[in-house]
Amino acid sequence: MTHKKRGVAYIFNNENFKDPKLETRYGSSKDTADFKTSLVNLGFREDDVKVYSDATAKDMLRALEDFNEDNPDIKDNIDCFICAILSHGKENDIIYGFEGEIELDKLLYCLRPDRCPSLTGVPKLIFIQACRGSKPDAGVEKDDACEFGFEEKPPKIPIMADMLVFHSSSNKHPSIRDKNKGSWFMQTLSKMLKEFGTTYEIMTLLTAVSKYVASLEFQSSDKQMPQIMSTLRKKLKF
Repeated sequence: MTHKKRGVAYIFNNENFKDPKLETRYGSSKDTADFKTSLVNLGFREDDVKVYSDATAKDMLRALEDFNEDNPDIKDNIDCFICAILSHGKENDIIYGFEGEIELDKLLYCLRPDRCPSLTGVPKLIFIQACRGSKPDAGVEKDDACEFGFEEKPPKIPIMADMLVFHSSSNKHPSIRDKNKGSWFMQTLSKMLKEFGTTYEIMTLLTAVSKYVASLEFQSSDKQMPQIMSTLRKKLKF
């Protein structure tokens, strides 16, 4: 990464909720602080890591919708854009705000090149710490045991190019969070970024995060399997 700035990061930390049915997400502030520290250690400027606390669904959408207008010439000056969302969630990738709920796709839509030209060609890393359902993952027992020569000069890029979305759990399953220590996913991600962020390419590093989280086991023997969706067109290393 060789641009003027490492990047810009938005962290939406939703710990409290207006709906009394949604419990306080104790431990989320620790996740947020540790993740921000890991980004600063990777070269992000403190003022380029923006934390939104207890944002409503409309607040989250507005912040991402306004990014292009607020940063019109940023794509030539940053290595990447990071967005972390720490909140309650449910099936079909619904994310809760302090008030209201929103589909994750509507948030990601704001970052498409046709909606946000200022991020065209910029790697966008999206980290989601939220349940995606309530079905426990009990796990199963197991035994221990690109270059293709094509000329790549397209006149345009696909609208969903250059984006990576890393979910804390697989579809329909919950994410585990300790009220004092924070969540398995965010704590592991922060630790890996801090210790190995400048050593390994991002997919290698995130695969290691997945492997470690998958090895953990809750007191009820529940498991958790993070999930990566990537349309990155280049290798990415801090």
